[in-house]
Amino acid sequence: MIFFTLLRREFPQLVRSGHGIVPIFLSLAGANALLVSFLMKAEGTTETLPSLWGLAVAFGLPFLAAVAASRGFTQDRENGMLRLMFSTPVRARWWVLGKVGAAWMLCLFYLLGMATSCYVLLRWLLPEDAQLSYSWTGFLFAGGALMLQALLWCSLGTFVSLFSRSSASTFLFALVSCLFAPPLVVFALTTLTTGSMTQWPWFPLQTMVYDCASGLIDVRLAVGCLTGSLVLIYASGMVFDALRLCATER
Repeated sequence: MIFFTLLRREFPQLVRSGHGIVPIFLSLAGANALLVSFLMKAEGTTETLPSLWGLAVAFGLPFLAAVAASRGFTQDRENGMLRLMFSTPVRARWWVLGKVGAAWMLCLFYLLGMATSCYVLLRWLLPEDAQLSYSWTGFLFAGGALMLQALLWCSLGTFVSLFSRSSASTFLFALVSCLFAPPLVVFALTTLTTGSMTQWPWFPLQTMVYDCASGLIDVRLAVGCLTGSLVLIYASGMVFDALRLCATER
């Protein structure tokens, strides 16, 4: 299948580049430090480990996704590969899905690394008398929410990379979009809706992870993440086709 062929091409290149190994280690270090800080502050409270773990992972996810996706089409434009991609018979959606899939796989390895860190914390580092409630279903639901968010961030970063000629500017714009787009969407929904529907969380994606870890799943946010990802992937394919048409006409 074309998608898996492109994924086998894109993912190793991403890992070997400066957009892969270094950012994932930095994200893991930051998320683990944040988790330890949360655990120290949560001592004596009723907070659960899956909730704290999910929040710690969620803060590093936009950074990693923005770095991974900033390679996307921007680097192909910088090294002249984009024109060669235009000349191939491969459809735009497969190129876009290959880029998004490679960035998303890197984020999944980040989640796996954080899951391993949490297991080590539970198995060997926590004192035997530590009172910390957790359930494996909480980790499972929180991980599912984080996977949806990672897909949204990677789709957004790939879409941005189609317009930028610099990896640095792609990263900055994608990161700013990841951080500020959800609150702006919530503000718009709060303004346009009335009645009980105005109860939107101001930090929707962090709230989504926290609630999922507690077993409370907000279907609106899950569907919103998935729908937003599909819209961005479709829009990226349309932009790729437009760029291909412009290059052909020249």
